[in-house]
Amino acid sequence: MQLKLMYVMIALLGALGAALAGSLVAVMEGGRGTEAVKSGAKTFAVALPLLIVVLTALGVVGA
Repeated sequence: MQLKLMYVMIALLGALGAALAGSLVAVMEGGRGTEAVKSGAKTFAVALPLLIVVLTALGVVGA
């Protein structure tokens, strides 16, 4: 159980890292702060389910 929790935490951190990268890209392109937050939120919303699907496919998460 603890190992699965660790992998879920890694997925969350990976999604947060992707969101940060998305925010930084928006800022570098000259976007405002609100655009950076929106970009980061969209990236997080897409990255987290993808990471969970990958971990499930690998048999790390799930029954």
